[in-house]
Amino acid sequence: MSILGSTRRGFLLSAPLLPLAACATTPSPRHTLSPRGDRLVALIQRTGRDNMTAPEAFALMGITNQGRDIPVRQLADDGPDGRYVVNLVNIRQYHEFVFQRRQGDVLILHSADTAFKRLVSVRYARNGKPTVIADTAFAERDFQQQTAFWFDRIPGR
Repeated sequence: MSILGSTRRGFLLSAPLLPLAACATTPSPRHTLSPRGDRLVALIQRTGRDNMTAPEAFALMGITNQGRDIPVRQLADDGPDGRYVVNLVNIRQYHEFVFQRRQGDVLILHSADTAFKRLVSVRYARNGKPTVIADTAFAERDFQQQTAFWFDRIPGR
């Protein structure tokens, strides 16, 4: 048997394993869709409306559109303590949520992936500049309150 024949045979025997090796080195996606996230995305796409949002607070969350307004699909509803809004953003080529509600003259916004992991929270005063919320306990508590509001409205819970 020649060297060329053994090299070719070795390649042919190992070729079926190449796709498995490629999968092993591929990083898992950062944003995965949970079943509840999938249903909320569908609800927003079905009943929400297209809107443009100011870029300042979103920029602090890492969501930018080169300084221009951010296109979102938005769903809003009134709760017992004010108006709740959820934005579906797809600017980075994957779905993510931005939850927001007003507390007096301040908007509280939370960006989250579709598995409802809070990524960044921002406080935006009506006559001020947006700032990242450093108090993680407050941010997490408010985020849980906002997501619970929307979980109650998702069909097929």
